[in-house]
Amino acid sequence: MGSVATWRTFEYCLDYFRYFMPSSGSLTTDGDYMASIVEKSGHDWNDFFIFAASGTDDFAYSSFKQQIDAMREEDVFHYADNETEGNLYFLEQEGGTHNGRYAEQYFYNGLCWIWNE
Repeated sequence: MGSVATWRTFEYCLDYFRYFMPSSGSLTTDGDYMASIVEKSGHDWNDFFIFAASGTDDFAYSSFKQQIDAMREEDVFHYADNETEGNLYFLEQEGGTHNGRYAEQYFYNGLCWIWNE
């Protein structure tokens, strides 16, 4: 559904995008690696925002949550539900699985959040 492509876009195109909405797919569980992407790009913590989402019954949830948790441990990622205080937020849907219905829900919520609706 595109989460790994979203992480790769974050990795290689941080100069071109501000918002990222990965859902239910991880790139790595190495928080230091994710922080190095930002550090090497020359961007600061407030130059981007990641709205991540996954369901707790999704087969990819465990590794996805591990990645988000590892990122939260790094100084460059500030966990918050708003752009003023942070650049990383993780929406967890209890019972959500890896399918289009939940993907639509995550994207809807993410877009409403980005557009402050």
